[in-house]
Order: sequence, then C-alpha cells, then structure tokens
Amino acid sequence: MLAPLNSFLCRHDFYWSERHGAERCRRCAKLRESDKPTHAEPLRFEAPPERPVAEVMPFPEPAPRKTTPVRDATDLKTRIEKLADGQTADRATTLQLLLDLIEDGQSSDPQIVGITAAELYARLHTAVNPA
Repeated sequence: MLAPLNSFLCRHDFYWSERHGAERCRRCAKLRESDKPTHAEPLRFEAPPERPVAEVMPFPEPAPRKTTPVRDATDLKTRIEKLADGQTADRATTLQLLLDLIEDGQSSDPQIVGITAAELYARLHTAVNPA
C-alpha cells in the first residue's frame, strides 16, 4: 500500500515516543527510521578521582571576655539622674552608662521603659537645654 500523501508533504516535527520506542512526528505520526537502538545503554557510574584532603585549620582560642557586673535598673536610673543633675563623669563611666542603657533596652525585660524612660528623657533634655 502506498503511504499517504500527508507524510510526503509534512514538515516533520519529531519527538521521542516511549510507547512506540521511536521518534514520531507530531503532525503526521510518521515514525523516523534510524539505526540507533531503541533502548538506551545503561548508565555507567564511575567514582570521581580521589582528591587530596584539605588542611583543616583549628579555631583560635577565644579571648577571655571582660564581664561587667550586672547592674539593676535602679542603679542605671540613679546614674542617669546623677548625670542629669550635673555630676561630672569621665569618658569610661559615660560609655559604660550608655552600654548599660542599650543593653537594658535590648533585653527581654527592659527596666527603663514607659513613664520611667519619659521622666529620664525629660530630665536629660532640661540638663542639656536649660530654660
């Protein structure tokens, strides 16, 4: 029997058909003739070549941390009030006060909040800008 005219005039668009085990045209369903086997060869896995092990550097010994004694909120509040009242403080004392204030604000249970923070802010503001 003669092949239909469509398969002669078709611009074939082949795809792999698992059901037919061959390439098949999307338009006219013609099977492509090939000399390749219909089943692929099994994959061969080879172990990668051995590489030299990287040299592992040990972590440096941590420097001992300077621990500051934990101060309670009343101590922090009184130190801020003393500073607002005009007590002079050296650089280290002022920096430690700022660090304690920041640490208190970042803690899970801050002590200088709400009305206490507003009162301290007002005291410091009037100390900086006297009326």
